[in-house]
Amino acid sequence: MRIGSRVRNADLAHDPAFARRFPAVAEALLSGASAQLRNAATVGGNLLQRTRCAYFYDIASACNKRQPGAGCEARGGDTRLHAVLGWSESCIATNPSDFCVPLVAFDAVVEIVGPNGQRDVLLESFHRLPGDTPERDSLLEPGELIVAVRLPAEAAAFSAHARYLKVRERTSYAFAVVSAAAALRIESGKIAEARIALGDVAMKAWRALRRRRRCWLARRPMPRLSAGPRRRHSPMPGRPATTNSRSSWRDGS
Repeated sequence: MRIGSRVRNADLAHDPAFARRFPAVAEALLSGASAQLRNAATVGGNLLQRTRCAYFYDIASACNKRQPGAGCEARGGDTRLHAVLGWSESCIATNPSDFCVPLVAFDAVVEIVGPNGQRDVLLESFHRLPGDTPERDSLLEPGELIVAVRLPAEAAAFSAHARYLKVRERTSYAFAVVSAAAALRIESGKIAEARIALGDVAMKAWRALRRRRRCWLARRPMPRLSAGPRRRHSPMPGRPATTNSRSSWRDGS
């Protein structure tokens, strides 16, 4: 399935053939923004939208993403909607895209064209973690354009057993507090492979699980989540920052 970068979000989500084939992606598109914005927003634009960090938008606040070297006022501020994974000392912002979350679970590919020709990049690798250069959101180089997003043939094996879930403060129109896409490949009535991707926890859609063959999901229930005692921020990409109030889960909630 190849989707041109200028296809509008609403057109893609409401296309009957696409929605039947990839319902989780259609769910994610319809969960994003408002109907008016979905009528104007495009596939390529969705991938390139900037963070919704309040400190990024407030020009009176220090922000390394907006002005490199200025500092990150979000650290030590209101961090409820900020990153718990993949952050750095320079930036704790998150990527707000709903669309990217199921695409990462399906191993989607971004087609890029530029002065040096065409190249393909896995969407999972397309967005950059902040590191020491938080002003760079993606792997796009100067003069390059996104021309399409491609779902590989194997994605169809997961699409019938895939869903997208978004938790937000109000259902009418709001960015996610956290979101997730789960996709299963079923063989002979059993789970052969499971994939889970998380949204709004990092500066990219976070691939949280990729298990094959004797999948643990088929053998035991999902574990209960607990952040444990609070501790200092950790710059390790896969280690949660438990001082972010959003990551203080208790009793599996």
